[in-house]
Parts: sequence; C-alpha cells; structure tokens
Amino acid sequence: MNRLIRTIAAATLLACYALPIQAEELPRFSDHKVKVYTGKRAKPRLDHEFWRDRSESYRSAIRDDKINAGGRFIVVILPCGTECQAPTFLDVRTGRITQFFTVTDWGDVSDEFEPVISRADSRLILFRGLRNEKGVNGNHYYLIDDRGELKHLHSTDTGGDFKGAFKAE
Repeated sequence: MNRLIRTIAAATLLACYALPIQAEELPRFSDHKVKVYTGKRAKPRLDHEFWRDRSESYRSAIRDDKINAGGRFIVVILPCGTECQAPTFLDVRTGRITQFFTVTDWGDVSDEFEPVISRADSRLILFRGLRNEKGVNGNHYYLIDDRGELKHLHSTDTGGDFKGAFKAE
C-alpha cells in the first residue's frame, strides 16, 4: 500500500512539473477604455514655482498637443538627464499638473524606444525602466484615475533589457 501511495505521489508531482507554463496575463490598453474629452481646454495651473519655471512646456502642450492618456490628460515629459525622463500629467479640463516619478536606466535601446507609453482612449499607462532610480527595472503598468493619480497594476522585471517588444494591446 505504501508503495502504491508513493508511486501515485511521484506521478502527481511529475505531472505538475510537466504542465505547460502559462504566460502571465498583462494589462492591455483595450481593457481600460475611456471616452476622450473634447471640450474647452483649461489654462495650465502654474501654482508652484517648479511649474512656473517650466511654463512654456505646459502652455505649448495645452495649445498644441493632443490628449494622449486617460481620456483627458497630456503626458508632458520633463528632461532630467541623458537617460532620464520625468513624466507629468496636464489635465486639459482643469489645468491641474501632476508629477510622479522619474523613469531611467534603459541602457542600449533603439531610437524608437519610448519610456512612457499611453493611449488617449485608455486609462492604462506604461512606464519602462527604473522608477526614481530604484526597484524593478522593467515595465510598470498603471491605471489613471479621474484626478490623474496612478494605481499600480503590475510590474515585469526585464533586467533593463528593453530590446524586445512589449504587448499591451
């Protein structure tokens, strides 16, 4: 009897290891659709010295750029070094500016590489690299709420290798 139980246990254990490994289900832009705002645009609220020092970036964005995130936000990228970007949100309805974290450390990437990827009609946004120069160096998926705040959904560690394509559609 003990031999039979050990054989069954061994066969079960072997079967578990032989099961195909399923790829993790990553967030997709199409799963987080939102209507794109088409109303009048507010002036950027430059209520802090930091924003006033970068006023031309925000005035230009509200005047010239299309909404490209969360249905009503323009992602305005502020430079912070050679291999660094500081993404901010400009809410076209309210003029509110929201700053998050820097995204850095991409290594050797192609000219087409984008550290921040978003869609006008989706609440999903993807940041690629290290956030604030620490933690997981990979793809970080967030949802944008109505106030422009971020909710972390998932991170995938790429070890700093961004040569492969990501899938978020």
